[in-house]
Amino acid sequence: MLLRVHTISGVIFDGSVERIEIPTKSWLIGILPHHNPLTTIVSPGILRLLPTQKRGSEFLEGTEFLFEDERIAIAIGDGVCYTDGQAVMLFVASATTNPQNDEQVLQEMKQKLETQIQQIRSEWDYEEIERAYLHLQKLTADLKLLKIKERSSKK
Repeated sequence: MLLRVHTISGVIFDGSVERIEIPTKSWLIGILPHHNPLTTIVSPGILRLLPTQKRGSEFLEGTEFLFEDERIAIAIGDGVCYTDGQAVMLFVASATTNPQNDEQVLQEMKQKLETQIQQIRSEWDYEEIERAYLHLQKLTADLKLLKIKERSSKK
């Protein structure tokens, strides 16, 4: 099954996969080849995919991926996913393939954002609150990806 992951910056993954796990608002969805046609809203979290062929840590030139067991783990923002059973198209606002920040920097960013959310709540700006929460969920996913990176470097 083919998978293409698009971000605002461009395509970050384009290759053949055996299965995909995508975070959605309701649950984690697993997609295998020949899946029924599906369109779903993607939530910020960890996208996991099992590539058909292992080509090291790079599938696109200049993009290094983290492996969790045999699966690639990518922290993604909100977006949309479509599959027809043969191909999966994933459009996300942002994606982190290999976190460059350390945990302290990410935690500080998270704390600032939580403070901002409290301020936004007092203004009752629901759209801004939703955007801030999505950003907070993506930061949380980045922290999870950092933990995966730390575990894989210890092996």
